[in-house]
Amino acid sequence: MSPAETSSEIVPFWHRLRAVMLYPAHGSALAAIVLLGTAQVLRILPVGGGIIGLLATVAMYRYAFECLRSTSEGFMKPPEVGFGSDRDLGWRFVGLIFVFALMFVASEHWLGRGGAIAVAIVLAACTPAATMVLAIDQSLGQALNPLRWLAVIAGIGWPYLAMFGVCAAILMSEGYAEGFAARWLPLPVALIALGIIANYAITALFHLMGYVLYQYHEALGLEPVTAQLGPRRVVVVDPDQEKLDEAAAMVRDGKLAEAIDLLATQLRRGASAAVHGQYRKLLQAAGDDAGLLAHGRERIAVLIEQDDARAAVELLRQCQAIDPAFAPEAAVHVTTVAHMAAQQGQAQAALQVLDGFDDRFPGSQYRVVNGLLAADLLHEKLGRDPQARELLLALKAALPGDPLAAEIDARLARIERMIAATAIKSPPVQP
Repeated sequence: MSPAETSSEIVPFWHRLRAVMLYPAHGSALAAIVLLGTAQVLRILPVGGGIIGLLATVAMYRYAFECLRSTSEGFMKPPEVGFGSDRDLGWRFVGLIFVFALMFVASEHWLGRGGAIAVAIVLAACTPAATMVLAIDQSLGQALNPLRWLAVIAGIGWPYLAMFGVCAAILMSEGYAEGFAARWLPLPVALIALGIIANYAITALFHLMGYVLYQYHEALGLEPVTAQLGPRRVVVVDPDQEKLDEAAAMVRDGKLAEAIDLLATQLRRGASAAVHGQYRKLLQAAGDDAGLLAHGRERIAVLIEQDDARAAVELLRQCQAIDPAFAPEAAVHVTTVAHMAAQQGQAQAALQVLDGFDDRFPGSQYRVVNGLLAADLLHEKLGRDPQARELLLALKAALPGDPLAAEIDARLARIERMIAATAIKSPPVQP
């Protein structure tokens, strides 16, 4: 998903649950999940295993924060590993969980079992808010501040409860998956699977929290990076939209010919690119190849004047698909669009439009430059050296005193050397 430009375009998170669950399975996220999940297995080593497992867990949390913060900025693809987040965020999150655990133990000591359960419920409900605060402020002190939790929860409103419910569902699914893996998989495979499943759930959870921050960024006083990349998107109404709508209504009523006439009239008065595009679609629907070619000749000339090379070459190729011999009417337009096509890597289209140029425009001032272009394309792009040689020889014979005669000779010499070298490398087969 590409980032939305305005908050009104942001899809509510409860409509993106499938995307949330598939997020960890893409790009760098999956690589981090598998790599760090496998590394966590090393915690079973008798010496140093606990430290290795802790480091792998902290690294996973750090990457999860990268995902959270990247999503909160409006980017819906997993970030590259190692970019975007504070290196200490993983440790700070471990510290946050440790403090919450101490609070639960203390509550059990001071409030008894029932009080401890109540505290555990409150802490569990506030953990997403505390995690979001840690991602925003990058401060463990702020993440432990209940006032900051309340500010985040109030900014999100009742959807916070829905988000908490989704988080709980993800954690329950994680528990079921881990139970299945532990019961049915061989021990070595199960250990790896447990790490991967846990990391997958962590990534999905943090992505969800990041998306909620993105969805409610205005209420929380945040400004996503994507909103700063450029001006907010404005819906542009085509200046000829009324005529386009009128033509569409005619087509729905079965009046295709009338719709074509309507847009043709608008084209003669000057029209937008959308009208030109729709006009061609209607001509295609009517099977009017002659009309398409006539429009193509006129339109290519305009696009050349507008220096819109991409559109001109695309239209050239469309017309060549109808008639391989298609070419603009003026020699200068044939020359320009051929060079445009060559610059865009469309060698065949350029050669096709130049084919027969000398017959259509005898004595044209563009004859030599077009001949040199055709020879270059045949030699460099298509490997048809003999044909390029013949073209240059004919050009040299026809225009011996041309100012570009030296260019012709240089290209001819280079191609002849290539032909000779190829003949040496490929001796004739003896009978």
